[in-house]
This record gives sequence, structure tokens and C-alpha cells, in this order.
Amino acid sequence: MENTNNTCKIVMYHYVRPVKESKYPHIKGLELDGFIRQIRYFKDNFNFITAKQLLDSIYDNIPIPKNAILLTFDDGFKDHYLHVFPMLKKFEIQGLFFPPAKAIEECQVLDVHKIHFILASCDNKQKLIDKIFHLINMHKDEYDLDAPESYFAKLAIPNRFDTKEVIFIKRILQRELPNKLRGEIIYSLFKEFVTSDQKSFSKELYLSFEEIEQMKQSGMYFGSHGYSHEWLTYLSSNELKLEIENSLNFYYKINQEKTDMIMCYPYGDYNNSVIQELKAHGFRAGFTTEIGDANLSISNAFLLKRYDANDFMQ
Repeated sequence: MENTNNTCKIVMYHYVRPVKESKYPHIKGLELDGFIRQIRYFKDNFNFITAKQLLDSIYDNIPIPKNAILLTFDDGFKDHYLHVFPMLKKFEIQGLFFPPAKAIEECQVLDVHKIHFILASCDNKQKLIDKIFHLINMHKDEYDLDAPESYFAKLAIPNRFDTKEVIFIKRILQRELPNKLRGEIIYSLFKEFVTSDQKSFSKELYLSFEEIEQMKQSGMYFGSHGYSHEWLTYLSSNELKLEIENSLNFYYKINQEKTDMIMCYPYGDYNNSVIQELKAHGFRAGFTTEIGDANLSISNAFLLKRYDANDFMQ
């Protein structure tokens, strides 16, 4: 029998740090002071649950407390060890962490995060757009590309957090151009605006295996966020299978148990094919970036909504 009544609030975090005092004060992150105030607010007004309680509610109809809330942390940032983990320990809260495997296993800065820091390091977004337009025109014949203006018209759609210019830069570099060309453009911009020492940058940005183990020993949950943080619906069926299998190899390295696996969709990107592939590999739930309370039912297990941290008072 499905549990059709229980709902909970799932909150999504990424960068959590003293942003204004950091080396990258324009990175889109949550100020540490705001995070601490938010945790206190949640503690006073909600009931924290765990990953196990979430899955038990979905699959076994086990009730959860009223005003239930669950905290999730995407992308495997060292922020989560340095700033988040001490607060969760202090208040005896389980956090759910979703690192993309490649960042930690290969000590590489992922393209998605290179784009974040390029944007944080260049105030003049039109300058970035002009460079991207120029590079598209340079490689237009080689890759059979459209005119850069047509990509802008297609992609430059603002959302509640980003301007149309920022969204264009993100989407054109995340998924729209051919993979090889995207990588070359991102590498060039990252080197120009951020650093050429990617290995050192990666070690400062992401969790280490030792930090993950320490967090797990204190009761934190670690799930899957893919291997290389790809838009899963843009992959071929073979690419999707390989992406999930590679992410699972990492999952098994950091988790002794091979049950209760949750996928946090990179970019919130999924479809029925992605869900079926996850089920075939033993996953039990999927977190989206769609806004709203999560409906904890079997039919909804791979469609769980989340709020952004900025949706709550800090």
C-alpha cells in the first residue's frame, strides 16, 4: 500500500561559506552566518528526518513526524566538511550529501563548477558572451554550428536566480555545444579568469575520501550525483548506462551497504528513460530541483521535489 499522505520539505544547498570574505565573493553561495541562522530556525519549527526515514515512509508506509524536513547538499564541496558538517553534528542532524564522483576520484574541476567560478571572476558578462560568440564563429564550419545569435535567442531565458545573460553562458557551455568544443572553451576561460592550476584548485574545492569517511562515521548519508555531473537526458542510452555505472563504482567505495541508494539528478535533469535505468541499477529514489513539498509515495519516489535554501528565511 502506498503512503499517499506523508509529505516533507527537502532543502537543497550548494556552496555554503563566508562568501563575502572568501577569495570569490561573487560566487552564488549561502553565507555561513545565514546558514547557521537557518538551521536554528529549522530546529525551532520543523522535525528533521533521515534518509532511512524518508525511504521507509515511501516504501513501508511508516509515518514520519509532522513538519518533517530533510537537508541535502549537492556537488561534494569542501564547504560541506568545513562549514556544514560541524553545524549538523552540533544539532544532531543528518545531512544527505551528493558528490559527483569524477571531481573526487580524478581530482578534476568539473566543467559545471569551472563555469561558476568564471562567472564569479568576471563582472562583465557581456565580455564573456562576446568571447563565446567569437569562438563559435571561429569553429562554426568545423562543428557545423548555428550562428551564435540563434543560440542566444534559444537559451537566454532568465530564471528566478539568474539573468538571461548568465543563463545563456551556463547553458551554452553546459550542454548546447559539442562536448569537445565546450571543454576547450571552458578550459580557455577558466585559465584566463580563474587559474591554470586546476589540480590545486580541485583539492581546495572538493571533499577528500578521508573527509567523506569522517562524515559518514558521524552519521551523514552519501548518495549519487552522477559521475561527471552531466545532463542525463542529453546522453545516449549507452552513455547514460556508463555514467550511472561509474557513479555506482564510486558509491560502493564510500558506502559499505549497497541499499538505500538515492540519485540526486545533476541539474535536476531526468526523464522516464533515466528513471528506468536507475531502477534497473537498484536506486530507490531520485531528487529533482522542482519546487514544492515532496510527496512520499512509491509512485513519486523518483520525482521528489526540493526547495532551494533561498526559499527559507536566514
